[in-house]
Amino acid sequence: MQKESFEKMTLVLLQTDEEAARVNRDRFTELGMDVLGVCGSGPEAVKVITELQPDVVLMDSFLPGRSSDEIIKCLKEIGYRKNTVLAVLSSVPNDRLAQHVMDAGGDLFLLAPLDYQFVKDRFRAILDQKRSGQEEPDSARFELERYVADLMHEVGVPAHIRGYDYIRDSILLSLENRNMLKAITKELYPTIAKNNRTTASRVERAIRQAIEVAWSRGDIDTLNSIFGFTVKSSKGKPTNGEFISMLTERVRLDRRLVC
Repeated sequence: MQKESFEKMTLVLLQTDEEAARVNRDRFTELGMDVLGVCGSGPEAVKVITELQPDVVLMDSFLPGRSSDEIIKCLKEIGYRKNTVLAVLSSVPNDRLAQHVMDAGGDLFLLAPLDYQFVKDRFRAILDQKRSGQEEPDSARFELERYVADLMHEVGVPAHIRGYDYIRDSILLSLENRNMLKAITKELYPTIAKNNRTTASRVERAIRQAIEVAWSRGDIDTLNSIFGFTVKSSKGKPTNGEFISMLTERVRLDRRLVC
């Protein structure tokens, strides 16, 4: 039997609620992860991470003495290794905090309660990308990804839902290869599913749900400017393909991309 590219993942939990930490430790251990330690103090968090060198850090959005985005910024400032997955867990949706976390260099903003198998698969996918060197894009690539993230935030897709990652990846893949937009079901969804260790049908559903969320909370002027004809149609909102295609075209035009 073929082995995974990387064996058991190691995890450090940064949580103040002892019961929640125990549940998370037990559930991730059941899924084959090695939980190295638990810390409930913000000031001690950086020391624990740098000493234990885990593959994954799952931290509460706020710890006594330091917020999660401050911890991530501190890790970056001291030059901590970049192939650690930095994930933040919140009990309530918080778009502003999610944006701060991602801007600081975080990899995931998760909302409790967790789907543990899905979260573990996301950890693995991100870790595989980091260990293969894909975490260090050039400056142009970084700016493009930042622009896509800002646009998605503007249209109302929150960073903590699954569909956010899938829509972002769809746009970036479509910018690289326009043919993806002509074969969304046959090529785009399966590619994203493979990269995220899930199924194409789950990718499709998560994107659909993300569009529903965007339509209920996005900036109406931005939605009208990008999806105006769809908003006024009898459908009320774009299909997955229309949503991805129009956002991709907006990015292409705004960034003056010729690909």
